[in-house]
Amino acid sequence: MYNNSGDFMKKAFKLLLCVLFSDFAALMITISFSVIIRNVNWAFYTLSQLFSFIILVTLVWQTVYEIGFRDSNMVRTGHMQKDLYKGFKMGLVANAPWFIILVMSFVINMRFSIYRVINSVYWTFLTVFCNAFNNRAATIHMRDIGVLGIIGTVLLLLIVPAISGAVYLLGFSGIDLFSKIVYKKRKG
Repeated sequence: MYNNSGDFMKKAFKLLLCVLFSDFAALMITISFSVIIRNVNWAFYTLSQLFSFIILVTLVWQTVYEIGFRDSNMVRTGHMQKDLYKGFKMGLVANAPWFIILVMSFVINMRFSIYRVINSVYWTFLTVFCNAFNNRAATIHMRDIGVLGIIGTVLLLLIVPAISGAVYLLGFSGIDLFSKIVYKKRKG
């Protein structure tokens, strides 16, 4: 059977690499927009978050859809047991380092600006949830962000499992939304 824990961990590690790459790409985008848009304003926050989120969704989508599609073939041939929650589980395992970093940042009372760089895919959302506008992020620590900031940060970390769970179901079902959007049939 191909449904062992080693195979699952390989797939989760592949997803982890995608999330790490999207984090790095989001940091580069944020730095680029901060150079292009001299004063940090709503345009900077909106554009950097939009492009970062597009990169995250695209990388996760591409990886998890392929895994779901392959797993559906393995289930049909009897080589694997059906597990529709596998995408969500992979997302949780792949996002585990960010949960650990979040807990450790509260334990050691890390600066919020460092945590925001580590988790730069959600740069704008973290800034909004923690009310860290106008260079306030450089002066506050993680323990100072408040209860709503903590809840918002934890909810942000559930985005990757939610995306990977939904995309895995689409891949398992063989529904390809990108090709339906790109290759529309013309009437007449």
